[in-house]
Amino acid sequence: MLALVLSVVISIIFMFFLRCFAGCFVWLSLLLIILIFVALGIVFLYNGGAISNSSFVGNLGISIPNLPSFQYYNIFGYIVFGLAGFILLLTLCCCGRIRLAVALCGVAGQFIASTCQIILVPIIMGFSVFALWVFALIAMVCLIGTATFVASSGSVFTSLSSYTSSSLGYFYYMVFGTLWVNALLLAITIFVVAAACAVWYFSKSPGVRLDSPVCSGFWMAFRYHFGSLAFGAFLMALIQFIQFIFEIFVKQLEANGANQNFCF
Repeated sequence: MLALVLSVVISIIFMFFLRCFAGCFVWLSLLLIILIFVALGIVFLYNGGAISNSSFVGNLGISIPNLPSFQYYNIFGYIVFGLAGFILLLTLCCCGRIRLAVALCGVAGQFIASTCQIILVPIIMGFSVFALWVFALIAMVCLIGTATFVASSGSVFTSLSSYTSSSLGYFYYMVFGTLWVNALLLAITIFVVAAACAVWYFSKSPGVRLDSPVCSGFWMAFRYHFGSLAFGAFLMALIQFIQFIFEIFVKQLEANGANQNFCF
């Protein structure tokens, strides 16, 4: 709870500075990235012997050997310097787009300052996702209790042998349903924030009365776009479920290769 409160407070402070000093934040961030790459390049080249204080090294009687490992340091250093130059060139070529990004950051700060209830949306959805996974974990533990166990010689505890077909089907059903609802909650969160921002932005026109943007976002999500959100969440859950199945198969193969009597 303390971490949640601190994260919310830090986010509010960050958005306040982003609203007032968006340009400074963006340009200083780009400059800091370039300086970090340059510093890393200097470190690599120094360790590789490409740049060094010759008098200092000579007084100490230290010679840097010409080994392949040191040559790798030089190669990495040149690559990092090239990346720094590429980022600098890209920054100079995209100044117009960066100014647009700065303006968008300023508008985002104004939106959060004028619509403070938007902060509650990810918090509420976060608690919902947490409750979903707690429920799913309890249900899966109950399903694991229906498995049959076979005692092994010399071991007090037994190894997992097999599930009944119905228990296994319930398990996969629970996994897929949890992934689907989780993806749906995330999609609703993103849509509500985007819709609320759009309602707030276009309600600034003269003669347009500003209602609650967050309530409007939820209304549009459940009234007009819930099917699209559910279908997109279904596709994401399907991909994650297939990945989960393949991970189980890989673990089975590894267990069989190690001569372990584990079967899921």
